[in-house]
Amino acid sequence: MIQLTDATVIVNNEAIGVIPNSVKFTEGLGEQVVRAVSIGGGKVEQVYAKNLETNFSRFMFSMPATPETVRLARQWKTNSNQNVVQLAGSTPEGTVTRTFTGAALTKDYEVPIGTEENIEIEFMANAAI
Repeated sequence: MIQLTDATVIVNNEAIGVIPNSVKFTEGLGEQVVRAVSIGGGKVEQVYAKNLETNFSRFMFSMPATPETVRLARQWKTNSNQNVVQLAGSTPEGTVTRTFTGAALTKDYEVPIGTEENIEIEFMANAAI
């Protein structure tokens, strides 16, 4: 088995240089809640529910703090939720691809200044497809 370690990140049709080992995402399948209801005699049954408020994907990565990446981050932020993020990665055993539409930088990203500083990016998006 070979672990996926080298993925391509594309934002708005532009390949982005990312810091290795910084890319991660959630599928956007949301959170679920399991509660118990008493049916008497010390017995319970479960009530399962999906919390639809959490059915969003998150897509995160780090990129070096350069004038170009600061420009990109600002552009993505001002695009509101009109960004599209794509992921493509493969090993000899298979390929993983995801597309995240309606992607928005909901948090105000920080731009650190320094020799080895990175901008941490986190998009919130529709569930991955």
